[in-house]
Amino acid sequence: MSGAMKLAERIRAAVADSPFKDVGTVTVSVGVAEMHDGLTTKTLEARADEALYEAKKAGRNRVQLAQS
Repeated sequence: MSGAMKLAERIRAAVADSPFKDVGTVTVSVGVAEMHDGLTTKTLEARADEALYEAKKAGRNRVQLAQS
């Protein structure tokens, strides 16, 4: 899981640090969830989506880990 969080953070930082020609600065919020035995891909996607909305509520431009 720490690898996924590190990768998501690298992506977030790279986007935030790269001005885009037509729009300027862009930020990214990312939700990260871990697959466990017994979870469906639909449930995994829902957990990651929930984490994404938590990241947005917490101020955006951040990586949020889904609650276990």
